[in-house]
Amino acid sequence: MKSDRRITMNDLNREVLQHNKLPDLVLDKLMEWIMSGKLSMGDKLNTEELASQLGVSRMPIREALSNLEKKGLAESIPYAGTRLITLTKEDVRQIYIARTALEPVAARYACEKITEEEIQNLEKIQEEYKRIVSQDSIDAIDVYQQNRLYHFSIYKASQLDRVCSMIESLWDNLSFFKLVYGQKLLLKEESRRNMIAEHDSYLEALKNHDSELIYHLLGKNLKKRTEDIPYSSSAYFHEEA
Repeated sequence: MKSDRRITMNDLNREVLQHNKLPDLVLDKLMEWIMSGKLSMGDKLNTEELASQLGVSRMPIREALSNLEKKGLAESIPYAGTRLITLTKEDVRQIYIARTALEPVAARYACEKITEEEIQNLEKIQEEYKRIVSQDSIDAIDVYQQNRLYHFSIYKASQLDRVCSMIESLWDNLSFFKLVYGQKLLLKEESRRNMIAEHDSYLEALKNHDSELIYHLLGKNLKKRTEDIPYSSSAYFHEEA
C-alpha cells in the first residue's frame, strides 16, 4: 500500500489542484466525491467537464479515470465513454468472499510480526475511532476512513505487500456500498457498540500475539457480512436483469 490512509476523504478539499502528481490528486478527489455522494453509481464521467471543474488539463483526468477502472470503480463503454460501476447484491457478496479469504490471513501474519510501537499506534487509532463513533452527530465518511485506517494498520504489519494491495482494491470496490451501509448502521446504538467491540477484540488478540484468535475473529465477522448483506436491492443495489 502506498500509505496507511487515503487523502481522498478529508485532506483534499480544494477545487483547483496542484500540478504535482496530478493524476493521483485527481483520483483522490474523485474518490472523495464517490464517498460523499456527489458521484453515484452509474454516473457518466465526462473528461472535459471534470477538467473544467478541477482546473486541470484532460491528460491527468484520463489517467485518473484509467486508475478508477483498474480499481473496479469505473468502466469504459464503447462510444459512450467512462461511467462509474453499478453493483448488485451478488457483486457485493463476492467481494466479501474475497475479503474473507484474504484479510484473516493478513491479520494472522500481522499478529506474528507486529511491533510494540505498531500496537501503540493502533491503540491511538482505536481511541479516535471510539470518539468518532460515540458522537451524537456522526459522519459516515469519517467512520469509514477511521475504520479503514485501523484495519490497514493491522494488515500493513503483516508485511504482505501484495496481499495488502489486493485488500485495498477490494475495499475500494465497496466504497459506494460502505457509505450507505455505514450511514444506516450508525443509526443504531447497538451497532455502534458492536463495531467498537470488534475492534477491541482484534487489538487484544494482537497484544497477545494470538494469531489463530484474530484469524478466527476476522473470518467469522466477514463471513457473517457475506451471508447477511443488508438492504433490499430496491433500496440501494443496481437491479439485476
